[in-house]
Amino acid sequence: MIDAADVCEGTLAKWLAPELIEHTRQGEMLVHRDRADRIMDKYGLDGLVAALPSNIYYLSSHLGISAMMGRHYSSFAVLPRNREAPASLIVNGSMVYHLDYRPTWMPSVEVFSYPIGTDAAGRAIPEPLPSPWARAIREDSMTDRDRLLMALYAEYEGKTGASAGGSLANALAKAGLTRGTLGFDDMRVPGVLGADFHAKAVDALNIFREIRMVKSEPEIAILRQAAIRNEAALDAAIATMHIGQPLQDIDIGHQRKWGELGGKSLWLIVNQRGLNSGVVEKDEPTKIDSVGEYMGYKGDVGRTIVVGTPPDEVARRAEANSAALAVLYAEVRPGMTYARGSEIIRDVLRQHGFERGLGGAHPVGLEHTDQPWPVGGEPDPAYFEDVMVFEEGTVFTMDMPYHEIGYGTSHVEDMMVVRADGAEALSSGDTSLRILPA
Repeated sequence: MIDAADVCEGTLAKWLAPELIEHTRQGEMLVHRDRADRIMDKYGLDGLVAALPSNIYYLSSHLGISAMMGRHYSSFAVLPRNREAPASLIVNGSMVYHLDYRPTWMPSVEVFSYPIGTDAAGRAIPEPLPSPWARAIREDSMTDRDRLLMALYAEYEGKTGASAGGSLANALAKAGLTRGTLGFDDMRVPGVLGADFHAKAVDALNIFREIRMVKSEPEIAILRQAAIRNEAALDAAIATMHIGQPLQDIDIGHQRKWGELGGKSLWLIVNQRGLNSGVVEKDEPTKIDSVGEYMGYKGDVGRTIVVGTPPDEVARRAEANSAALAVLYAEVRPGMTYARGSEIIRDVLRQHGFERGLGGAHPVGLEHTDQPWPVGGEPDPAYFEDVMVFEEGTVFTMDMPYHEIGYGTSHVEDMMVVRADGAEALSSGDTSLRILPA
């Protein structure tokens, strides 16, 4: 047993330099705060607690290395409905240096170290230093970078919790959220909050997604870059296509270009006649649906390609697809349902002589399909009228896949953002059939 009075604090006091670490609390807010407030009110929530990496990043604008490593439950973020209460980011003390280049906007950062013993009541006593590296110092050869890191360690000395769950409990107490109703994206988390936690826990996995269906302007700026870069990577992959090329190898160009552009390729769905096996064949339509990631946000663009001479029907269908999308983008307005968007697509396709064809919209953001999803079941029909509605700030693609046995397969989509007077393109919007020489 260790007496709390025996725990030495203040050893880093001389390294305190708030001016050196101001930037670590000046991150740009990604969360659409007004939208979050409205949805919390809709479900009667007093706050949100994020444990999933995507939601921690969304709420706090910070994605630490522990979350990136897949070390679950080592980071959390808390967003109170009451804007006067402190929003909090919870991180491992050894990882606070990541705030230097991944800052948060949240005013409260709770750190935890590890327990060094227990007090007379059996409660864990945390190591007061946020990181063991704070003890390994050569003062005679320190640089400005060293002093910045020591200022971070000094800032959190004596403010540590003994565990991630304990620091989360502290954050909730500071925000007045130990009672009321809280939404959690992982329902295992309430079980570690201790006897002082008396709030009602609500499964908010899909509530987070419902909030994220409308993007803030900082998110839209990132999504624009994700769209542009993903399309550039897709174009690079298309440029490699040639007769006899294994369809699976087209993905290599996408991966390589994404690496050059500072993001990563997630997948390329490539097929001819519905299959990815085999090679590029002359005059056959090739479907490519490409997805990549930039700063945590997804880029999603699709195209149809023919190496050689496109059959007449393939060319006419591509023209019909472009016409249908042009009508939708001009007509979409806040308040229109996604279902109505699909009706517009089908109507224009029929006008061009194609009874078979469809278009289905989905939001794009931190997830490829950034919307609530049922867990093992189907949503209530009202979901498509109440939730699946375009709003100003919705970033979406209208997927237009087509597959008919004996004909082949095609695809086209672009990333768009809904504005008050229509849809604004984030990718090029060039939905024309891509034709390459054989």
